[in-house]
Amino acid sequence: MARSDAPDCDLYIRHDLSTGAGDVVRQVYDEFGRLDILVNNAGSHEGNHQLMALTPYLLAKEAAWYMKAGHIINILSISAVQGARNIAGYVMAKHAALGLTRALALELAPDIHVNGIIPGLIDTAMTSNYTQSRRELLDSLIPAHRFGQAEDVAEAALFLANSNYIYGHSLVVDGGWMVKNG
Repeated sequence: MARSDAPDCDLYIRHDLSTGAGDVVRQVYDEFGRLDILVNNAGSHEGNHQLMALTPYLLAKEAAWYMKAGHIINILSISAVQGARNIAGYVMAKHAALGLTRALALELAPDIHVNGIIPGLIDTAMTSNYTQSRRELLDSLIPAHRFGQAEDVAEAALFLANSNYIYGHSLVVDGGWMVKNG
């Protein structure tokens, strides 16, 4: 459903994925007659983490049905490979997404490339409530000395979406966090 307050794009769909994933994929396919790329990008430290783990699977399964060839890119988290304190449900969901990335890469190859992106600390709504002192401490621990931007993750997604020989890889976009702290 196109909306007047939608961002500048070809198609804008607002959909509560807790009610099902198939409708979204079908809407995109019906609008364009094809589906080339799915980016599974959802996460919250609160909410239903079981759903957050299941929905990328359901979307990928539905997208693969419509794709003749293409790319599925799962946005993971540094927590998928390191863990984190006080957000066990989120960590569980991101670990599941990492496993899903690897399993689907094998199942859907060679026609569909399935990869992941492991962002570190990125300026998003999830990090906007950090106190100034926490932010300064974290900046000092990142070799880049700053949080990443959404554009940093988008560039990684474009790289993976243009790849022809990458399967099951999870590209780390973390400003060097894991090199220093991992």
